[in-house]
Order: sequence, then structure tokens, then C-alpha cells
Amino acid sequence: MEFAKLDASGNDFIGLDLRQGDRKGWRPTASQVAQWCHRRHGIGADGVLLLEQAEGVDYALTFLNPDGTEAFCGNGARAAFAWWRSLLEEPVNDARFTAVDGAHEGHWLHEEPCVDLRVHHAPKDTEHGTYVHTGTEHLVVGLPKEDLVEFNLLELAIPLRHHPDFAPQGVNVNVVATETDAEGRYAMRTFEKGVEAETMSCGSGTVAAAAVLRWSMGGDAFKFRSPGGTMGVVFAAKDRAWLSGPVEMPFRGAILPQ
Repeated sequence: MEFAKLDASGNDFIGLDLRQGDRKGWRPTASQVAQWCHRRHGIGADGVLLLEQAEGVDYALTFLNPDGTEAFCGNGARAAFAWWRSLLEEPVNDARFTAVDGAHEGHWLHEEPCVDLRVHHAPKDTEHGTYVHTGTEHLVVGLPKEDLVEFNLLELAIPLRHHPDFAPQGVNVNVVATETDAEGRYAMRTFEKGVEAETMSCGSGTVAAAAVLRWSMGGDAFKFRSPGGTMGVVFAAKDRAWLSGPVEMPFRGAILPQ
């Protein structure tokens, strides 16, 4: 079974094209996903992207976490749009697709994929940080920018990810600098549920951070820097934002039968 390896600002994915052939409607098992995503015994990835056909849209996207659970992934959506576009005989600059949280659009702007995300739950202060839902659940915590690199994210995030206040879904935990760097970017780091570890970046977490900044200080456009790369967020409405950033497709390969 052929796959594509995709890298969206440090979030990396295994892409499987299930739109045609005998694998239409097929789903990998949780154990297969876990093995493929394993950094030592598999291909290594933050999740698996499935491209499928669907009526009324250009494609349907399914994102599977390394533990096999389905979720929405902003960087996965950007990576899938760039990959889908690359598979066309004549690339187009616009697409409509569905994901687990509903309908989305993709646009190719300034040589980068840009997708829309919905703010399903407006920012809300809690005793743990600010909660916001951008396709999946996020907690945003501000930190002085000079503390961000050395901060022990796992010590903070693991108890919060499983905290009863966020049961049963749990939350992703994002720490975000309270000031920008010299380039006007907010540094941030994210612990992702489903991956159960810090990832190099997180698209829906970046939109969550932007939603909190917009809610607390105003503005419609924000720039971010994660350990894996840069991203931008522009709000089209209070509940709709556009996420942009680079995507690379470093290699293709084949998953051999076992």
C-alpha cells in the first residue's frame, strides 16, 4: 500500500489515498495506525490522513491520531489539501472538503496551503487557563517569552490533559508567549492528546491561541512560531479563521503486508 509522507510546519503525517480501487471505504485498525506512526518501529508520524471521495465536495478527509482515535487536525487539513492538489493533473487553487467537525475550504495563497477552521466554542477563562474549541479541545496558557523554551510542558500538560474538568474528551495544552519576537511572531508549544506528547507544531492549537489573543486584546491577524516552523492566522469572522503555513512532501513509500 503506497503512502506519502507530509510535513506541515513540523507536524508530520502519513497520507493514504483511498479515493479509488479496492480500498474505498477501508479503515486501518488502531494497532496498524500505532505501528505506522511509531518513531522507531514504523514510518513515524503525528497521525494518518485518509483521502476519500464524497458527494458535493472535492474530497473527504479523515485524520487518525497515533492511538487510532479520530479527530480534527488543522495542520493535517493543510497537508491534505497540498497533497490532494499535487495529485491533480492540473493543480487548482481552491477546494471544498469535509472532516469530522464539518465542512471546510482550502485555498492556495502565496505558494502555501490555507484552510479555514471554526471556533466552535468561544474562549472561556478557567482556573487552568483559557479553554477554546477549534475543531478539537484546547487549553491556552500564557507565559513570558523568555521562559517558553525551558518550560517543563509535560509537567503542566499531562495532569491537565486528563483533568476531570475536561472529561471525557480531554484537552490539548498550549503554552504561548505573552509578547511577540522581533518578527512579530508569538512563540508557542503544544502537548497533543492522541499523540500524548509534545509535537513540533499544532494547527488547531495555533488557531486556538489566536482566538484567545483576539478575545483578550483585539486584532484579526496573528503570526506564530512553533519548534517545527511558522504559521499565520487571519480571522474572517469571530467564529471562522484561516490557517496558513508551509507544507513539504519529503518522500513516498510503500507499507508492506505483514
